[in-house]
Amino acid sequence: MRIDPASLSQKEAETAARGCMAKFSTGRWFLIRCAELALLPLVRCVDFLRLPRREAQKKPESILVIEGGQLGDIALVLPFLQNLRLHYHGSRISLLANPKVFSLLENLELVDELIPAEIPWIANSTRWGKYNPLSSQWAQFARTLFHLCRRKFDLGLCARADIRDNFLLWLTGAKQRLGYAFYGGGFLLTSTVTPDLNDLHYSSRWLRFLEHLEKGIVSRQPRLQLGPGEKSFAKEYFANLGIEEDELVIGIHPGARIRTRQWGSNNFRAVGERLAAQLPVKILWFEDPNNASGDSPGGGIVPISLPLRQFMAVLARCKLLICNDSGPMHIATALGVPVVAIFGPNKPEWFGPLGSKNRIVIHGGFWCRPCGDRCIFDQPYCLRTISTEEVFQAALDLSASALPVHCGEKHEQSDGTAA
Repeated sequence: MRIDPASLSQKEAETAARGCMAKFSTGRWFLIRCAELALLPLVRCVDFLRLPRREAQKKPESILVIEGGQLGDIALVLPFLQNLRLHYHGSRISLLANPKVFSLLENLELVDELIPAEIPWIANSTRWGKYNPLSSQWAQFARTLFHLCRRKFDLGLCARADIRDNFLLWLTGAKQRLGYAFYGGGFLLTSTVTPDLNDLHYSSRWLRFLEHLEKGIVSRQPRLQLGPGEKSFAKEYFANLGIEEDELVIGIHPGARIRTRQWGSNNFRAVGERLAAQLPVKILWFEDPNNASGDSPGGGIVPISLPLRQFMAVLARCKLLICNDSGPMHIATALGVPVVAIFGPNKPEWFGPLGSKNRIVIHGGFWCRPCGDRCIFDQPYCLRTISTEEVFQAALDLSASALPVHCGEKHEQSDGTAA
């Protein structure tokens, strides 16, 4: 059932958003409210003293976009950046992001400037790493923030809705600051955006800014662009592997940055071996060069470990990627490659792959989902209960459309299952 946005006030919509777009205890919300009470006098005083006090321009000349997440987060911001560039083609757009994701944005020309910054509470997974005052990361972040304040951006945007990110946006001194208030810190913004309770996806949360600014949305699908040299590399790489251009290639990426999102290499290997045994396909086994195990998966599966841009070039030649809920999942969809994505502790409604050609394998009924990747059990049973048969069938369904007709008929006769 769809919710009529006009039936709720701004405050009611934000309260409802905390119920369907967040999951934290009353104790955590109490701490957020205490932080708001502590910050409010300081913010009001500084806002009063800030000079010069000018009205925000109708068409901002300088725009700051803040997204400190990983590769998958940046991929989900791409539709917003694509539309933003169309509507503000004469403005200077700057993106504050983790420098590790910069290579993902090559050849796109969506932003005029990339500002490197590792935001401590986003870049680190442990509490000590997030808030260690002696960390060099905090010192570097403070220097970056100091330079941002001097820039005096006309418009600043951040969709994370966290009070810490809203505070960061306020510290930049941008004349117009857009964000969400359902995680706290609404007074730090010049304008709070009403969340869309009918579309909870993180990518849509960004696109909601354009609707707030009364701008149309041309496309909701992310797009990544490969250069001619990268395409030539992929062609030569496949030739060296003995893979013809007309052969069906399926990629498998068993990794994920967070352990509680990893389905398990043995499970992925079993799916790959079944696909290789039953279909006329080549299976590529992708591994992160920084975390490569060095073990050959066997069963006719080809192990590959490449830097990001070369990985993207080879991945773009695949007809399907089987993977965890991870950055490679979002990179694949931005390259037009369908995915079979295995979800455990996260919600696909929030961070699922974009597009209609994908398949999500997930077991419902786990009351602890989402857990913020902090499993309360000895292992993530939301993933452990997913069988290789479920993933194999999903991959079989997606790969069927890429198979030649005679291969599909042959498979149906031998296996008794429509390919």
